[in-house]
Amino acid sequence: MKTLYQYAIVRFLPHAETGEFANVGIVLCAPDHTVFEFRLAPTRFARITDFFEDVQGKLYKTAIDTVQQELKRLHAYMATLQPKELVATMQELVRPRETLVRYSDLRTMYIDKKPAELADQLFEQLVHRTFLTEAYQEQLLVKAIRAQLKTEKLTHFKQQQLTGRFDEITLPLVAKTNDTFVIRPLAFQHKNAGKILDHAQTWLGRFTRLEQDNVLKKDHVLLPLQAPIQTDRKLAGAFAEVQREFDQLGLHTIAHNDHKAITAFARHALTADGFQLIH
Repeated sequence: MKTLYQYAIVRFLPHAETGEFANVGIVLCAPDHTVFEFRLAPTRFARITDFFEDVQGKLYKTAIDTVQQELKRLHAYMATLQPKELVATMQELVRPRETLVRYSDLRTMYIDKKPAELADQLFEQLVHRTFLTEAYQEQLLVKAIRAQLKTEKLTHFKQQQLTGRFDEITLPLVAKTNDTFVIRPLAFQHKNAGKILDHAQTWLGRFTRLEQDNVLKKDHVLLPLQAPIQTDRKLAGAFAEVQREFDQLGLHTIAHNDHKAITAFARHALTADGFQLIH
């Protein structure tokens, strides 16, 4: 028999100024059955410290310990509530607060699954698989590039928003010196060739529109690319096509670990002369 569920995603947000967060758990209730379930990532979760720059494991552990204690208390308390009271308690739990751990808006599902089974499924989909996406891989690439530039005292690349007629794009590495320069690492760890092409087309479209809106010059963009790990001919072919399309547009592409080219581009952003990528 189908059951009505409400759930929200638990998010760790250590840097409020950037708005970057990672999914670290879920909370779920079945109001008609006065059931409350929650799942949280472990207190030792290396993916978090890998994902965020300058976040110590102790900060994350303390935040998760605090939330876990609160949710354990709510688990016992909600079993005593009437359906309307349970819904009101869930709404209060996910209310926006200025804390390290926050909740998404409540979402609704009507499905024939047991609460514990659905909680496990949502946790797997929304927490574990988050770290298998290109967004996670790209965050790691950004972290590595920031560390490199910091070591070389090239600290003029920072997270900033570029605004065109239709686009408002927050990019992690933007320098506004004598002009606007962008380093945008892209990961292509997809298992499907079509998704590799789709990911590239998204960024081709964005950079094309920003150039047309006179927000950014295409030769002021450096794209460190992470190739597919799997040795699959279709994936390799799709990645080669991606490189060709970026090059045709006039964007500079390099391997994600080409430290020399990254340094040269970052230094060029401090000068007024033209940049040439030497392979």
